[in-house]
Amino acid sequence: MTKHFNQLSKHLDTLGRRSNLSTVFNDFLTLAICSYHKTNIQTRLQVTDPDNESLYLDTIKKYSKDEISIFPKILGELQLQVYDDPYSDILGEYFTENITKGHNGQYFTPDAVCELMGHLQGEKGTIENKSILDPAIGSGRMHLNFAKSNPNNYFYGADVSNTCAKMATVNFFLNGLRGEIAWMNTLSMEWYGGWDINTNGIGIIPIEKEQSRIWTHPPKNKKDDLEQGTQLILF
Repeated sequence: MTKHFNQLSKHLDTLGRRSNLSTVFNDFLTLAICSYHKTNIQTRLQVTDPDNESLYLDTIKKYSKDEISIFPKILGELQLQVYDDPYSDILGEYFTENITKGHNGQYFTPDAVCELMGHLQGEKGTIENKSILDPAIGSGRMHLNFAKSNPNNYFYGADVSNTCAKMATVNFFLNGLRGEIAWMNTLSMEWYGGWDINTNGIGIIPIEKEQSRIWTHPPKNKKDDLEQGTQLILF
């Protein structure tokens, strides 16, 4: 993880010299999601989605030409990391080490624990076409570790943090996971936004709550699982 993590950190830190680092990181995630919009991918950029294009341009307009040139380099390091070490999570690592620094309890579950929890769900290749929910998704590393052994499932996650929801969305897309990420309060079911990832062809599409399976058809045992502290729910 070190080589690409260091390069990603270098580029983000460069952008963070003039702008707030948290804002830069969040903007990068927005730009990545916009770039991977399903319309862009499936039409090979011959057609653009007006709302997606507007969000992209509104997000990037605050940066200079030199700064804009750095964003593709960050995305390139992220993609190379996935090629070299699939299902790893350098976004979450950077977020906790350089932005939250543990504030508000935002140190994510260590990879070794995530891997153990993934193994406890079942042997490699034994779980297919199930729906797996993480109601506190963070950067998505619990699902990433589960997918190492059982990738052919539908992955769902929710988080009250906009940045965390976007990190998970990008991680899902780059690692080929199919499913949905909701930016919402899992306990109160208050909805803020969400994304469908790779479920009907490759790409990301923003969704409203009426289109969300997490919001419209939560697992029947969701309340009990949440009260008992269960993080991975198979349904």
